[in-house]
Amino acid sequence: MQYTRHPPANGAIPEIDIAPFSERDEKARDLVAARVRAACEDTGFFLISGHGFPRALLSRIGEASREFFDLPLEQKRQVGESGPVPGGLMYFGHGAEALGATLGAELIGDFKETLDFGPGFHGDAWPCEPADLEPAWRACYGAMSELAQTLRHVFARSLDLDADGFDKLFEGHLSSLRVINYPEQTRPPRPGQLRAGAHSDYGVLTILATDDAPGGLEVLKRDGSWCAVPHVAGAFVVNIGDAMMRWTDDHWVSTRHRVVNPPRDSTRPTRRQSIAYFHNLPRDTTIACLEPFRQAGRQPKYPPITYGEYATLRYRQAHGDDKNLEL
Repeated sequence: MQYTRHPPANGAIPEIDIAPFSERDEKARDLVAARVRAACEDTGFFLISGHGFPRALLSRIGEASREFFDLPLEQKRQVGESGPVPGGLMYFGHGAEALGATLGAELIGDFKETLDFGPGFHGDAWPCEPADLEPAWRACYGAMSELAQTLRHVFARSLDLDADGFDKLFEGHLSSLRVINYPEQTRPPRPGQLRAGAHSDYGVLTILATDDAPGGLEVLKRDGSWCAVPHVAGAFVVNIGDAMMRWTDDHWVSTRHRVVNPPRDSTRPTRRQSIAYFHNLPRDTTIACLEPFRQAGRQPKYPPITYGEYATLRYRQAHGDDKNLEL
């Protein structure tokens, strides 16, 4: 059955209660799927509540990560951007990543530092300090992977696919967890420098928990204006990435987004910490147009490419051509 796209909405970022999707009421499940589908066609961004994620896990990983970011720089740098340890930790210092460069902007380092982990990636040995760092991260990663599976099932229903239609494609997935520290800006940013430059995510979906602090996430609307993503206590921000957009032949959109600098005259603390889970395909999985989006007599917009090839391309754009992504 060929997919039919609805007219674009107004670009607002909806909040969707996904709790009914876990019930047996098929009409309730269809309503959740329809709301997610509308959001994915419009901006590719939405908030989710009713997810059942253990809030204590977010507090735990947040506290342990903040302790790491507050360590002396020399101690943090003992964790490198890559390493020999499967499932190790990766640290990217201030300005080490330039996300805007992935979409052709000037290579200007983002005003942030990050920690990254994924069981399928190589990094350095986990540091002894903070003591709870590795246990907190592994527990949070596991819970995020379960939530991502639920969202995969919602997406499958939205696309009229079998409930587990995506599951086999994610066996051995290369998902990753990232905690981002946006520090107080004690000096003015460089011209054109943001906390995170405008970019799109290159995986299938992203789950994001944010702080309520000045200088936050913005999404580019269809009319060319930027829209601030609201902070809703207890809710996650979810967005789809380039892989999903390619699968749907642009019927679902992977929207540009950025993290702006806080106002210089803010009367509130501006340090901000975000927790992001990137749900990615296995390295050798091919990203090609799904059957519902194939039209007779017309080639899909994107040629097939493996996730590993696409991820490596985008990584080098963000980190420089001399860097390799160890998948």
